[in-house]
Amino acid sequence: MQHQITSDKRRRDLLGAIVRQYISSGAPVGSKTIAAALPDPLSSATIRNCMAELETAGLLSKPHPSAGRVPTDLAYRLYVDSIMAGARLTPDTERYIDQTLERNSGGPEQLMASTSRLLAEVSRCVGLVLGPASSEKILEHINFVKLSEQRVLVVIVARPNLIENKVVRLEEEVSQAELDRAAEYLNSEFRGWSLRAIRVQVFRRLEEMKSVCDRILSNVAELFSVGALASDEADEEEGLLFVDGASQMVEAPEFDGLHQVRNLLATFEQKAKLVRIVNACLQSSGPGVRTIIGRENPESEMQQCALIVAPFHYRHRAVGAVGVVGPTRMEYDRAIRMVDYVAHLCSRLLSLN
Repeated sequence: MQHQITSDKRRRDLLGAIVRQYISSGAPVGSKTIAAALPDPLSSATIRNCMAELETAGLLSKPHPSAGRVPTDLAYRLYVDSIMAGARLTPDTERYIDQTLERNSGGPEQLMASTSRLLAEVSRCVGLVLGPASSEKILEHINFVKLSEQRVLVVIVARPNLIENKVVRLEEEVSQAELDRAAEYLNSEFRGWSLRAIRVQVFRRLEEMKSVCDRILSNVAELFSVGALASDEADEEEGLLFVDGASQMVEAPEFDGLHQVRNLLATFEQKAKLVRIVNACLQSSGPGVRTIIGRENPESEMQQCALIVAPFHYRHRAVGAVGVVGPTRMEYDRAIRMVDYVAHLCSRLLSLN
């Protein structure tokens, strides 16, 4: 039935007009209202018949017996995938985005914080930016400094973040000379690798050596074991998540229940849950901008929302994501274009760091 609708110009145009009208007004759409919005004139009777067919197909619902129709989650999905035209941001909006992000001088982390604020401001929804987990950062240089009581200061220069310091405790005493050799080994063998990939390769090489004793590799493996570079995959840390604009979104009429608003705000505060939702969205389809609409989201608190995200890249490798969360009644054309534009800009700006 959905294929018939997308291949039938009359029904496709009608569904697109209903979605756009409802997004604009927030009021159920009747046949008389929609007649003026159609590219080709149709009689009210024809429009009513087509709307009844769309309702039967699960694309429209009728909130009250005498009211018009409203799009369902399935209608929004069909609209995003098959009906909407590619929108462009206005030159003024593009210029504002460029100027806001290009004047960032605080490094990649500051860029991500600025980006979440910008997305919230321009979209009037919730702006999200997910940075890379430590294990996904790209090694530029590493240094180990021996401290007292078997502790080691680890200094990692990685991209797209700058410098990360941590102190770890080894099970055995290791000299500064041994730590220097371990750092030299990692810098010469693995510069440009992700910390996750380095960890996998180090333990693979250690296993392949079996009875052969290589003190350098053993020291490197122990440093990984105590979390000096990347955690075990079973206990992987989440990337940084920046969230802005939650208060302005809950003012939308879709979120008029106090219990509903509290649940939604609680979800935004639970950043680990949001990270899982964003990652699920990124993995749900092919490259480019992804969307999760309404009940496609397994989290009940988010089932009146739409999530639009796109990955950003460093050296042609996806390292994070930007996106917006809004009510399902959002301007998908503009939001998708905005997220795509900001993701490409972030990729370009990160490459300059």
